[in-house]
Order: sequence, then C-alpha cells, then structure tokens
Amino acid sequence: MNNTMSDLIKNYIQGRADTRLEKLDKDAQKKESPEQVENLAKQRLDEAAKYGVNAWLSDAAIRAKQISFATHPPKFTHSDAKGSSVYIADSKQAWPYLCTATLQAPAIDVVGNAAALDVAGLLQLAVGGVTLANQLAQDDVSSLQPFTSDEAQLAEWLQGFKLALSVKELRSHALAKQLYFPVASDSYHLISPLFSSALAQALHERIVASRYSEDAKAVRKLKREEKFSEQITVDYLNVAVQTYGGTKPQNISLLNSGRRGQAFLLSCRPPVWDKKAKPPADKKDAFWREYSWRTRRISRVFKEYLLSIKELDSTKPRRDRRAAFVDDLIESLLQFAAEIQQLGEQEEFRCWSALSQLSKAEQLWLDPWRGQWDAAFKADYAAKDWQSDVANQFASWLNFKLMDDKLLMKDVEHKVWSKTLEEKLVRLRFDLGVGQEEIA
Repeated sequence: MNNTMSDLIKNYIQGRADTRLEKLDKDAQKKESPEQVENLAKQRLDEAAKYGVNAWLSDAAIRAKQISFATHPPKFTHSDAKGSSVYIADSKQAWPYLCTATLQAPAIDVVGNAAALDVAGLLQLAVGGVTLANQLAQDDVSSLQPFTSDEAQLAEWLQGFKLALSVKELRSHALAKQLYFPVASDSYHLISPLFSSALAQALHERIVASRYSEDAKAVRKLKREEKFSEQITVDYLNVAVQTYGGTKPQNISLLNSGRRGQAFLLSCRPPVWDKKAKPPADKKDAFWREYSWRTRRISRVFKEYLLSIKELDSTKPRRDRRAAFVDDLIESLLQFAAEIQQLGEQEEFRCWSALSQLSKAEQLWLDPWRGQWDAAFKADYAAKDWQSDVANQFASWLNFKLMDDKLLMKDVEHKVWSKTLEEKLVRLRFDLGVGQEEIA
C-alpha cells in the first residue's frame, strides 16, 4: 500500500506541475520579444524547481497550517465567521435520527486559505479507503519516506501536515449562531450550532445521482417510452436550493466549491392530512361536484385540445388522443366511486345512501353494501339497469364541462361518452356489486 500511496503522491505533484508549466508555455507562445521569452523561460525553470517532489512537500507542509479538515465549517453560518471548525470522525454509536454521526463514510471538508487547498488534495489521496491523512494521523510516514533520506525533514513534514488535522484553537465567534440552553435554575450551556457540510454533501450526491446519473437517465427514458424496467425512478419533491459564498464558493469550504455553492434543502413542512372521507349524501349533486374538483385539470386540458383541433380534419391519432382523455376521466371516476363504495363496509356509514339525496341509480352504484341489510335494495341492484343511468349522467356532466361558444357538445358526443362508460360499468358489475352475490 505504501509504495502505491507514494506513487499517488508523486503523480499528484506531477499533475499540478504539468498544469502550471503548460500555462507558462502557452504564455510564452504569445510573446514576441526575446527579452519576454527569456524571462518566461527563467520563470519556467523556477516553477519546475518548485514542483520537485521534495521541494513541493516541504512547501506544502509549511502551508498545511493554513487549512483545517472539518465536517462542520463555521463559514456556512456567516462568511466572515472566524470560529473553529469541528471534525466529527466516524461514530459507532447508534443514533435514532439523521445526523452527521449516522453517515457511514462522511465526506471530509476543508476550510482555510483557498490558495492552500492543493495541500488538502494531497492529504485526501487514498488507497483502499485509507487516506494519507489517516496515515499521518497515526504518525505513519512510510508513504513519504521515498522522497527524503533526512529523518529531520521527514519529522518536519509530519508535524506540518498534522496541523491540518487538528483544531488550532477551539473558539466561537460573534457572527456564529449561539444559543443559551438552560441546564439548571442558575446555569446554562452556550451552544453554537454549526452547519454540517458532510451531511449536505451526502444529500447533494444522492439527489444529483437520482437526477443526472446515467442509470437515472436510462430509467426515465424507458418510463417516457412506457417500457418496462427493473430499476425504479427516485424523485425528491419540493426541494429548495440555498447558495453559500456567492461568486467565490471556495472561500466557504472545499466541498462547497465542488457543489458550486449549492446545498439542497428538503421540505420540513408538516404533512397535510386528508380530510376524513365521507359519502356524498348532503346534496343531490354532491358526487359530481367533488368529481369535478378532482378532474379539473384533465377536463380543462381536454377542452383546450378539442378547441385546438376543431377546424382540423379528423384523423386516427387525434381520435385516439381524444379517447385517451375520456379514458383518463373514466378511470378517475371509477377510482372515486370505489373509494365511496368502500365506506359502506364501515358500521358508521352502513346504508348511508338511504338518507341521501342521490338518484336511485347513484345509490345502487355507490352503496353496494347496503344490499346486505336492505332486501329491496338488493333486488333493485340485480334487476335495474342502473349502469346506463349512471353512464348518461356522466355523459351529461362531460358535455357540460366541455361546452363552449366555439365548441358545441351534441347528442352524438353524449352517446359516445355514455356508451364508453356503460361498457366498463357492465364489465365491472361484479366488483362494483361486492357483497351482493355473496348473500344467499
């Protein structure tokens, strides 16, 4: 592992050297005077010397004190907060709620001088899940030994790099949040809550993966094409975005810079409880008023579509789309009806339709359980053609919803809507009449 880590260190420094020297070479190509070219050539030699592994490590060890590893940087609270950062290592304790300590592998953030963030990149080099910072924290300098034979210099590197791993001075700041929390009648704790960059990073990675990963894109493509997939789509609803650092997110922390200053916020609003379901028994048109509210978007879009094709020729794709709108409305109707039918199983709503103002057909349709206690109702359910009456009511409702000065709904449309629903009601008669056939 050590040899491999040493190779990573060497490659990391070489990569930074290549980036810097490539920029100088491009600048040299733009210069015309011999003096300018000579100056850039000298500067290139000086820069190349700085990026010698031994020289760079010595400089990095000196600059390491300018940064700190953290899971809770103070600058998320206020960009000028000078308080201490807090680093929470992996916790083996079981927590009953979500917090930084519950993360199995919390991301480690880096705060301090943005010009020294390259040192953080070095310390976060990892092999097999073990970082260079982990090794140095255990006073293990074997990964650095290939770059010097001077034990004193090796000790200086260790001491310098370890300054990035420890809190220099534990203190809060006037711009940090502070809470006085009473613990007794005459004493209190002064608590300074800090933003968890580690938790924000974990949430950011999960949401970004659910939206933009190749797997997520492939699954959503199959969903749009209405094709089967063993994978599921994951969506995070009502997500807000808070930004930190303005145009310089790197001044807040390293992870914040990687997130471009963005942090996702999940909705913490309390749940909106559905009102207790009750049968539509208070008014004659109670069922259809509630159904109109539930399907207001579908009926509005359907009407807009019919108006848009009013002057166009009738084609199969247009007829199919019109039929799809009707199917959506009918599915919503049957779902709403099923919710009401289930209420009849509850003792408090037993035979609720007997006292309602609904038409006889609506009573037979929406309260099938009533037949278990009402023999006359059971006979009417079996004998009467209530499906056609319900279908006609639906057709009249739909014609009314679609009626417009430029869109006249006539008997032809009424017949189509009615026939479409009636066919489905007849096919579903056994399910809609649950309890009727079971009674001898």
